[in-house]
Amino acid sequence: MDTKLDGLDLRIINFLHENGRITITDLAEKVKSSRPTVTNRLKRLIADEVITVHGGLNLGKFGFKMACVGLEVKNENTRMQVEEILKGCPRVLNFSRTPEKANIHINLWGEDDQTINSMIESYRDYPNIDVIYTHYLGTPVHGNISINLCSSCGSEPPCGKNSAECHRYLNGWCRGCPASEVYKNPLL
Repeated sequence: MDTKLDGLDLRIINFLHENGRITITDLAEKVKSSRPTVTNRLKRLIADEVITVHGGLNLGKFGFKMACVGLEVKNENTRMQVEEILKGCPRVLNFSRTPEKANIHINLWGEDDQTINSMIESYRDYPNIDVIYTHYLGTPVHGNISINLCSSCGSEPPCGKNSAECHRYLNGWCRGCPASEVYKNPLL
């Protein structure tokens, strides 16, 4: 990491962690600095992606579930394709490369266990990929995890699969992709 943080940066980050909606004036007062200095620091921290600012639906508030999945991707070309799909998937919270047999670790969410299971099973459809482990985590007990739950964001999911033609969707095992127009949003 070539971005260096100092004491002021850390104080700003800590106060924002406590209250992400604090005003610049109040934040400057709390960190004992001027408004222009705090504004410039915030701009730099955001531009350098040191801190993130986003809104989303609180996953735990609605009893949505989480799971961890470990995939063994058997070659570099497949890994690059899978990573592009995962980056666009609205059900993927994050993923990491690992040095183990399961060389991709995915954290994902679903409205219920059945939808999560359907998502995990969909990974088995890809060639050169094995599901090595799955851990169902249930609903978060502590900490807010935000998700983007759009209703009808587009006509086609980012992975290119058509939910309306998917046997898991057609058999009621899955609510569909939250980015597709056929998504069965439980909040509506």
